[in-house]
Amino acid sequence: MKIKKAISIILVAVIISIQPALVVAEETILKQKAPLEASSGMKIMGTVKLTSGNLNVRNGPSLEDEIIGKLSNETKVEVLEHSEEWATIQHNGNLGFVSLQFLSITQVYKNVKIETNPGYKKIIVLDPGHGGRDPGAIAKDGTYESNLVWEYSVKAKKMLEKSGYIVHLTRSEKNSCMPYKKIYDELDCRATFSGKVKADIFISIHADANPSKNFRGTVTFFNDRDDLDGNINPFSKQSRDLAKAIQSSIQPIVKSKDRGIQNKNYYVNRMNSVPAVLVELGVMTNAADLKILKDSKMQDKVSVALVDAVDEYFGY
Repeated sequence: MKIKKAISIILVAVIISIQPALVVAEETILKQKAPLEASSGMKIMGTVKLTSGNLNVRNGPSLEDEIIGKLSNETKVEVLEHSEEWATIQHNGNLGFVSLQFLSITQVYKNVKIETNPGYKKIIVLDPGHGGRDPGAIAKDGTYESNLVWEYSVKAKKMLEKSGYIVHLTRSEKNSCMPYKKIYDELDCRATFSGKVKADIFISIHADANPSKNFRGTVTFFNDRDDLDGNINPFSKQSRDLAKAIQSSIQPIVKSKDRGIQNKNYYVNRMNSVPAVLVELGVMTNAADLKILKDSKMQDKVSVALVDAVDEYFGY
C-alpha cells in the first residue's frame, strides 16, 4: 500500500512538472498554425506592384468573386489578414480581397517600418540557355555553355527565393524545355512559359561566343522593335528598364567589357508575354572571360547582383 501511494505521489509530481511544458508546446503549435497577424501597435501594409493595368478588388477570395473596385500601381493599403493567395483589405468602407502576389508586404510599428519582404509573391522565370541535345557554345577547354549557365541559374534561383521571390526554371539540368524537332518549337516553349506560370518577368541567362578570341564583355538584350516578323514584346519599355537594371548590376561584378544594353529581335524576348531580357554574362571563347565565368565565387556574386537588379526593377 505504501509503495502504491508513493508511486501515485510520484506520478502526480511528474504530471504537474510536465504540464507547463505541454502548455508551452501547445501554444507553440497554435502560433505556428496561426496566420500572420498584426500585434498591438503593429500594422501590416501592402503596396500594389504592377507592370501595367490595375489590381482588382473582389468581394471574396477567388477569381470567381465579383470585382468591386480597382487599385492603381503603388497604392498602399492596410492588410487586415491574409491567406497564402489573398489579402483582406478595407475598400470604400467594405471588406475587399486582392491577390497577394501583387502586393509588397511591409510591417509597420508606430509609423516606423521594421520589416519588409521586397519580393513577396513576385514570380520570375529564369531561362538557363540551351540544354538537352543543344550544348550552346563550347569553350576551348570543353566547357558547355548549357552546363555553365545552369550553375548560374540554380544559384540565382536560390538567392531570389531567399529574397521572397517565386522562381521557375524553363528547363531541368539535363533536358531542354521540351522534346523538339524544330528549334523554334523549343524556343516557343521557353517564351510561352511565362504565361503558364503567370510570371512578372523573364530572364534568359547565356554565355556568348565569337570567332575573335579578343572579343569579350557583358551585354543584356531586350526587344523594342518589330522589323523581323511584326512581333514585338508587349512590355518593351519595362523590358528596357529591366535590361538597364541587370546590366548595371551584373557588369561591374563580372568586370569584363561593358557592352551595354541592346535592342535585338531574340525570340524569347520578342515572343514573350511579360518584360523579358537575355543576358550574356561573358564570352566563353575569350580566355579571360571564361576564367571569370567558371569561378564558383563569381557565380555567387552574380546571383546576389541579380537579386539587386530585380529589386531595383520592382522599386524595392
